[in-house]
Amino acid sequence: MDIDMKQKGFTTLTVTLVLVAILAAVSAFIGKVLISDRRITSNEIEYRVAFAAAEQGIADAIAALNVDVTTPAVSGSVTTSQGVAIYSVAMTIGSSALNIIDIVSTANLNDSIANIMVQAAERNILNPGIGEGPAAPLLVGGASTGISGNMTVVANPNGGGPGVAVSVWSGDDIAGSGSMQTCHLGDYDPGSGNCSDSISEKQGGTVFFDSDVVDNDSDFPTDMLEYMFGYSADEWDRLEEMATAILSSCAEVIPPGFFIVDGGGTCDLKDVGSSSTEPVIVLVKDGDVVANGGDKFYGIVFSFDSNLTDATEFNVQLNGGAQVFGAIATNHGGDNLNGTFDVVYDKAIICVFSDCDETGGGGGGSSIVTIRHIPGSWKDWN
Repeated sequence: MDIDMKQKGFTTLTVTLVLVAILAAVSAFIGKVLISDRRITSNEIEYRVAFAAAEQGIADAIAALNVDVTTPAVSGSVTTSQGVAIYSVAMTIGSSALNIIDIVSTANLNDSIANIMVQAAERNILNPGIGEGPAAPLLVGGASTGISGNMTVVANPNGGGPGVAVSVWSGDDIAGSGSMQTCHLGDYDPGSGNCSDSISEKQGGTVFFDSDVVDNDSDFPTDMLEYMFGYSADEWDRLEEMATAILSSCAEVIPPGFFIVDGGGTCDLKDVGSSSTEPVIVLVKDGDVVANGGDKFYGIVFSFDSNLTDATEFNVQLNGGAQVFGAIATNHGGDNLNGTFDVVYDKAIICVFSDCDETGGGGGGSSIVTIRHIPGSWKDWN
């Protein structure tokens, strides 16, 4: 009897010990799994924080390049509940291609490291696709082209290609009353506003247009906004991103830079205060443009009608021998370009806003150069 009880007790003890051992093993396994899972989760969180810090580095780098395109590196840190993530960014200009900046951001938090590489490019205001700016100093779009008054136009000597001068460019026949003379810069007297030797002339009904006046041209851009800036009206937000400022009046313009005036009023060019050293591009949206005798404007003025199908018309009226050194463009045509004025193609001014300088550069910190991320260049793997 005692032997049976002892055997039963021993068996019970053995089973109990086995169960305890199994439970201990299971508990140890579960604990190990939980610890491992926690470590994986912690590592994932730390990596995500490091990755966010690397993204912060990219943003800081682009901001720094917009101030000074020669900036070689930036660094910083991000403090989180997981610790302090430290990032460092190296910027290399021109290693991949002209005007292309390789940006490599590395961030670490504890043992987690994140790397991001992205490319950016210097982007001038004018459409890079048109090279040295607009083909002519006077571009008139719209369904009809009426130019009234008395004007002198100094040609772009290479507007139609090397050595091919272009003064006026339009998609329709140029009509209207008044007179017009075109010439090369060397034959233009800025004091009198006259040409000593004309290329083309129009005196009332008598027209002597040479090849520098390109009208009724089937190749004239159907979207002048896209031609000038590389963005159509459907991409207006991107155009606004490039602007130095969006203003309600030309009186608020502080040169230099690119300004969108969207106040619906009249832009008086004398209020702009531009100069040969501080030129501007003024995009006047749905408003009139005026200038008077003695007014001088340096840069590009673009009169933009955002709705060509409605009855509202906008005028560009430059009077009394006002002078524009750069270019005038309108997308609405009609008989709304008039007055007595000179428009003089000035390559030095146009090149401030375009890609004339084949060596690149221009640099950040400029009101006419922006550093923009190149879509598709983002890379976060080795």
